[in-house]
Amino acid sequence: MVTTPSDTPDIPGGKSNSKDIDLTSTLHISSLRSVPDPQSDNSLLDALTSEEFNILKDLAKDCAMFISLAGPGKGARFLLNSDCVTIGRESSSEIFLDDVTVSRKHCQVLRTRNGSVTSFEIEDLKSLNGTYVNAISKVKTSLNHGDEVQVGKYRLTFFSPVSGQRTNEIQ
Repeated sequence: MVTTPSDTPDIPGGKSNSKDIDLTSTLHISSLRSVPDPQSDNSLLDALTSEEFNILKDLAKDCAMFISLAGPGKGARFLLNSDCVTIGRESSSEIFLDDVTVSRKHCQVLRTRNGSVTSFEIEDLKSLNGTYVNAISKVKTSLNHGDEVQVGKYRLTFFSPVSGQRTNEIQ
């Protein structure tokens, strides 16, 4: 004798057949995380310490940097100064993130130069938890100043070189 769960909906006609009812659902983990509000360049730079801002001012034009502004590793800085920077839990990774939410070979940042223009792309390396840019899962995408990259539980903000002063430093 088969008894259906008490929360099984009534089927018109009075008969319920538990084989015909799908009681499963899909939960998308990415929908549980708050999506970062897009920040203006000035408010993003104003959130940095003076030391971080000065480091970005001194970056070479063909380099970039990840800074962890929130979450685990807050304050960590990672220089992107080669054509391929690997990110993962493997100790040989250029950016070593030691947590089970990070795959051994999670993703890589690729630098390309076209004349005087330098651009950066991030590519997921078939990681288990995926690579997210601004809370959207990406296999390969370009990186822009202020993008938030999530690798496992780590949240890294992408910065290209800056010039001038922050708005809160202008007299």
